[in-house]
Formats: sequence, C-alpha cells, structure tokens
Amino acid sequence: MVRVFAKSAANALRGVVFVWQRQRNFRIEIVIGTLVMILAILLGFTYMEVVSILVSVSVVLGAELFNSIIEELLDTVEPHYSVHVGRLKDVTAGVVLLLSLFAIVIGILTVIHHYTFVFP
Repeated sequence: MVRVFAKSAANALRGVVFVWQRQRNFRIEIVIGTLVMILAILLGFTYMEVVSILVSVSVVLGAELFNSIIEELLDTVEPHYSVHVGRLKDVTAGVVLLLSLFAIVIGILTVIHHYTFVFP
C-alpha cells in the first residue's frame, strides 16, 4: 500500500513539474505565494491569518493547474486554431484571474485586520 501511494505521489509530482516547466504564470504564482507566506510569518501574522493566506494561494495554484489541464486537453483535441477552443482557454484563464484578484483582496483585508488589531 505504501508503494502504491509512493508511485501515485511520484506521478502527481511529475504533473506539477510538467506545469512548472511549461507555464510561466504558475512559476510566478509559486514565487509570489512563497514570498507572501514568508512575509506573513516574518510580520507575525496570527495562525488564522496565515491559514487564510495559505488557502488563497492554494486556490490560485489549484486553479492554474486545472487551467493547464484544460489547455493541454484542448490542444490535444484540436491542435489547430479554433475560435471555440480559444474562447474556452480564455474562460479558464479568466477563472484564474478572478481567483487571483480575490486572493489579493483577501491578502489586503488580512493585512488591514492584522494591523488594526496590532495597533488599536
């Protein structure tokens, strides 16, 4: 059972590496997310503040992974330019954009909350 899990984990990691190598936005989001997490810890954010930021970063990264899945699938199904495929790719990219904007808002609200309670 451990061997099966290890093989599944290795396959999953290979998928993440695949996206890391091919998607510039995923690399940017990983770097920004890591920096934000480090900054939150260094600034002494509370446990729940760090968790809220971690969840936000995780949602954006997960959305980027799903976006990559859909793009890869669409490129396989329709390798030539298609208006319909282009629209679908735009919609999935829009999902990532919206979730990224919400993550930024959550980050801003978390910083405001942190400093409101630290400096009454």
